[in-house]
Amino acid sequence: MRFLRRTTVIVPCLLFLLLQLGCGDQYRPIANPIVGPGGQPQRSHFAYVVSYNASGSGSNTKINVSGDTNVQVVTTGLGSIAEAFQGSVQGAIFVANRDSDSVSEFAISSTGTAIAIALYPGSRPVNLASTSQAIVYVVNSGANSVCPSTGSLSPIITTSLVATSTVCVGVNPGPIVELPSGGKVYVANRGDNSISVYNPTTQNISSTITQANGLHQNPVALIASSDGSVVFVVTQGNGSSPGALDIINTGTDTIGGSVPLGLSPSFGFLDPRLNRLYVTNTGSNSVTVFDVSNVALGVNPAIPTLATVNVGSSPVGVTALPNGLNFYVANSISNDVSVVNATNFSVVATVTVGTNPVFIAGEPTSTKVYTANAGSGNISVIQTSNNGVTVTMPAPQQDPNCDPQVSSCPFQRPQMIITQ
Repeated sequence: MRFLRRTTVIVPCLLFLLLQLGCGDQYRPIANPIVGPGGQPQRSHFAYVVSYNASGSGSNTKINVSGDTNVQVVTTGLGSIAEAFQGSVQGAIFVANRDSDSVSEFAISSTGTAIAIALYPGSRPVNLASTSQAIVYVVNSGANSVCPSTGSLSPIITTSLVATSTVCVGVNPGPIVELPSGGKVYVANRGDNSISVYNPTTQNISSTITQANGLHQNPVALIASSDGSVVFVVTQGNGSSPGALDIINTGTDTIGGSVPLGLSPSFGFLDPRLNRLYVTNTGSNSVTVFDVSNVALGVNPAIPTLATVNVGSSPVGVTALPNGLNFYVANSISNDVSVVNATNFSVVATVTVGTNPVFIAGEPTSTKVYTANAGSGNISVIQTSNNGVTVTMPAPQQDPNCDPQVSSCPFQRPQMIITQ
């Protein structure tokens, strides 16, 4: 009986379906696909750490962001202290080798050795900048045959990897910045308190900004605005009184305004997401935060100050997460990193890292922050989700042939980190 009742129900249903299929409007089951995670492969991100070797050639270490692994180490030259990507394409890295008067170049996609680009003897390159694919500029702090009494600037053609048309700048240059899309180049000369302005079209120094033009004493950092309309100059002053932030109008290459900083300011970082400029005041253990979206040249103050945040001892570096949540400050004496909330400017965490962190950098996914610990010869990797150090990665050994099983093997000293 139960079987007959089931048959009585099933047969009418089958007849109904057959009638529907025989009509013009057919019954079709619709399947909504469930898309699983993945899709297109996600771009890999890397951190590149340049290290100084007191006993030989320096190096550049490539770190995989997602895996916290040392992907490769490229040997560079003597006295490696600074690095820069090849403009916006970031297809290659250039490293300034101060003690060998050279620049090392290697493609980020290769695993081979670096190419050495020779400079004039005595040049002592200390910094680089590039915002175009065609040219990388290197600042030479020493005297050479072209500039026997000052420093110099050497454009490197990226297709030929040759330094050409070296021009003289001021005494003891160091900081450098290039305006977006291959614009003018600004070089700060700490030895004579001036800024040299290089015009890439005419390939010469088009103007020099001095103290007589309103520049304060001892310029130590240069930061260009995102649109290239102004360049921010961090000046230390005499060391015993507060420094100043001078603002260059790049249209006229004149000082358009100045605002006070703390004691011995040393470094500046532009946050393009929040339109802010962070400046570390090494002597007063603080960071000054400015609103870059409201620069008004000729008005006092020329830029609004949002906050002055007390951090650890001797802050020398700062970076902001691309997601806009926090900014991180490297404190070189207290050997830690201050994590600051970008909304209310409160210190939300203090992270212990290696000895004498001299540089700090975040990466595009906002998941990791890296510190270059020159004193302990290692790199600290901070996980931003819990602000804890997940990995402490040693820098390469000074002597690659040293056997750590037999003797103590000193490490190289990390100096700078760039990420992509």
